[in-house]
Amino acid sequence: MLKVYFTPQGQKDLQRLPIDIQKRVIKKIKFFSQQQNPLFFAKPLTNLPPTTHRFRIGDYRVAFFITVTGMYIDRIKHRREVYNI
Repeated sequence: MLKVYFTPQGQKDLQRLPIDIQKRVIKKIKFFSQQQNPLFFAKPLTNLPPTTHRFRIGDYRVAFFITVTGMYIDRIKHRREVYNI
């Protein structure tokens, strides 16, 4: 199980979402972090450093990166907005 951390921007993005979407995103992040290989559920990203992968949660995308200490959630945006950062 990976420990989950939010970057300051990731925390802001989460707080800006509606409450029902926040609960859904947190539930899915918790599920992914408890898996043996969470990258199995992720797709790689190439042009959003430092994020390396993303999860799809409905119409929202969670951009993250993994280090030795845990999983860092960097961005949480609607699919229309996440790649235009």
